[in-house]
Formats: sequence, C-alpha cells, structure tokens
Amino acid sequence: MNNNKNSCLSVKKIVINIFVFFCLMFLILVTCELILQKTTGLGNPVIYDSSPIYGYRPLPNQDYKRFQGSLVKFNNLGLRANEDWNNYKEDKILFLGDSVTFGGSYIDNSELFSYLTVDLLNKTRNTNFFSGNAGVNAWGVENIYGLVVESNFLPANIYITTLSENDFYRGLTRIHGLPFFNHKPKYALQEIWYYFCYNQNNKRYIGWQVFLNEQETTYVLEKAVKKLDEMDSFLKERGYSHFIFITPSKNQVVEGESKDMLIYDLMLHHEIKPYYIADLIANYNLSDQEKEDLFYDSIHLSKKGHELWADIIYSKLNNYIEENDRD
Repeated sequence: MNNNKNSCLSVKKIVINIFVFFCLMFLILVTCELILQKTTGLGNPVIYDSSPIYGYRPLPNQDYKRFQGSLVKFNNLGLRANEDWNNYKEDKILFLGDSVTFGGSYIDNSELFSYLTVDLLNKTRNTNFFSGNAGVNAWGVENIYGLVVESNFLPANIYITTLSENDFYRGLTRIHGLPFFNHKPKYALQEIWYYFCYNQNNKRYIGWQVFLNEQETTYVLEKAVKKLDEMDSFLKERGYSHFIFITPSKNQVVEGESKDMLIYDLMLHHEIKPYYIADLIANYNLSDQEKEDLFYDSIHLSKKGHELWADIIYSKLNNYIEENDRD
C-alpha cells in the first residue's frame, strides 16, 4: 500500500515538475518576445513587394521603429522619405543605390546621407528640395536599371546613384533566398529564427566568381556597366540630371586598398565618369581613427560616414547647380 502511495506521489511530483518547467519556458519566451519587440522592433520588419523587372523594393506607406530606436519611414512611393511626394518633379532629388544608400534600420531617415545632402543644399542655397531614398538592401546595377528605365520610375528631376563595386557583380537580385519579407512575421522570435535558418542555409554556397574565368567575369561586369550607361543616357535625354558616385569599402578608405580596375576600365571605355568617394575623402585630411569611425561595418556607414558622404555629394551637386545658374 505504501509503495503504491509513494509511486503515485512520485508520478505526481514528476507531472508537477514538467508543468512548472513548461510554464517557466513559456514565461521566458513571452518575456523575450516582448523585450525584443519593444527594444529592437523585431517581429515588425520592412515589408517588400516582388517584381521580375526590378526584383523587389519596400512597399509604400510604412513606418517602423527598429534597432536603437531608429525611425524608418517609407512614403507613398515606397521611398525612405519623411514626406509623401506629389507629381511635381522639379523640387525632388532621388537617391538610388543598395544597402549603403538605404542606410539600414539602425539609423533614422533624417541621418541618412540622402536626407543630409538635400538639407545642406536647402540651407546654403535657400531652396526647398525634397529628398527621396530609393536604396534597397542587396540591390545591384540591374535592379536600379529595372526600376528607373524598364519600370519608368521617374518621380524626380535630379537623380543620384551611389554604387558599391559589388553592385556590378550581382546581376538582377531577387528577394527569394534573402532574409527579407513579403508578409509580416507574427513574432520577433520568428524573425530571428528565419534569419538563423538563412545564415545556416548560406553555408552550403560559395560565390559564383569561383566558378568563372576572367573572360566570363568581365562579361558580367560589362553587362552591368552597359546598363548603367543606358540608364545615364535615358535620364539625361529626358532632361534630368544624373550623378554617379562609387562608395568605397572600409579597407579602401582605411587600408588604401585599390579600386576594382576591371570596373574602372569598363566605365572609362563607356565614357562613364563617376565620382570615387575614396579619392574625394583625401581632401579631408582624416586621421586613421576618423576613417575607421566612418563605417558601421566593412561597407556600411556610421552616422559620421553618412555626414561625410552628404558633404561630398553636396559639394558636387552644389557646384553643378551654380554652373547651371551662371548659364
């Protein structure tokens, strides 16, 4: 009798312990979920569309509070901009590019070089231009070409394209296989889980450049350079202004790593004359530490980096406007 009683008590104790364990796990998960949602904005990522023409870009009319409390806002055209845009083009400046231009979710709209450039212009020239940022994470030259030329996306009068050298190698990037969303996840932990799976899945792959010879690689780059040249002509033939900047990696600024000469020579051959930001930084006489501080990681910019890029781009844009005013 006592043995049966002890056995029942033991089973009851095990059941209670299991129940307590799962309750604790549930409370921990709920607590983590709430903390992640409130402090990082996880569970509420940027939502993208999907297109066979330009790949993907943020859906319009979105507002987010993400990492470090940064405010990420998309206007009625899906641009990172603080205001909606109307059909009047003459007071609009559109920035095109990849994740460097987009700026990431760790920085406010008003801290991006796209916003700061136009803010400087308005303050020094007493103008009232509006800035729009059409940069998209992981985009390449062909994505930008698809949006502007093939989709005829022409909401502005001035276009500023900022490219990293990797953008010439990417081809047309699609959203599938990237850690981005077409529809909102339900939980912050779900977003983390998807990102973990994405990173693990990528360990199966190596870059396509490993499998190509120099001739094939040159073909890929020339295809991108031709698209850039066509887009430049497309915009200028319609009376729009277009500026091209090449944004450097951290190693190019800090270590003095050279530019990609294949891309440089191809652009020279097609008479494309971009501004290399790495060359222009030399005019600022920065210390090694100040150069380090320009970057958030190996390619993306810190707030200080966005400020300097804005000053560089502003100087070229301002000179252009002054020359046109004299004419």
